[in-house]
Amino acid sequence: MGFAIELTDEQWRRVADLFDPPGRRGAPARIPRRQMVDAMLFLGRTGCQWRYLPARYPPWGAVWQQWCRWRANGVWERAMARLAAQVRVRHEREPIPSMVMIDAQTVKGGRYGPTFHNAGGRGGRTIGTKRTILVEILGLPLSARADPARPHDVRAGRDLLCDSLAGLPRVRAIVADRGYRGLRNLASRRNLRLDIKAPPKGQTGFRPIAPLYKVEHAFAQLGRWRRLSRCYEGSEASATAWLEVASVGYLLGRA
Repeated sequence: MGFAIELTDEQWRRVADLFDPPGRRGAPARIPRRQMVDAMLFLGRTGCQWRYLPARYPPWGAVWQQWCRWRANGVWERAMARLAAQVRVRHEREPIPSMVMIDAQTVKGGRYGPTFHNAGGRGGRTIGTKRTILVEILGLPLSARADPARPHDVRAGRDLLCDSLAGLPRVRAIVADRGYRGLRNLASRRNLRLDIKAPPKGQTGFRPIAPLYKVEHAFAQLGRWRRLSRCYEGSEASATAWLEVASVGYLLGRA
């Protein structure tokens, strides 16, 4: 991608049929869908407000309307899953992993007016949203979800797994830290192994836990997308979709 966020021809080829499906009904698009995707990636990467979208991109109102349609149709979610599979194939792995890791982070809300944010996180001191992601062994985000900050990590993780496992038929194990011990019932019902990782007894100070540090690395990469510096969205659907936009941008760089 260039400075202004422009997909290369190869990157666009990987996802073009999702954003601009052949045989689409209705009037021909007035604005090329590739330019729409470029604009949305720019918004996600820079944190630019809709009305300040640079003139080199389509009018912000048209981009926003298309964003709402793609958000409702789950297009970014499908692009995220496809790109993760393609990167895995490049690394000589099966497209669908047999093991996933799960973790969450709580971020502050940065919105005025109606919002889904509430108090949560450590000590209940963060008013914002809880972001939960599934990651495979290469550190690639497979699925993401945004919820109010208050619900426990297990509840948000259970909802994400229930939504995602149908599309991951090879998964046989879930790896997580001690905060996710409450997933045992779900793992048992679905014949999955729940592998809880914990620091060795007597360890002092911080030391990364393998392989869970790859989830933290994925969060760090997504955190470089400034739209995610805080949660500026008014609904869980929009907050989830921006997580997926950042994931697609990150995966395009690795595809």
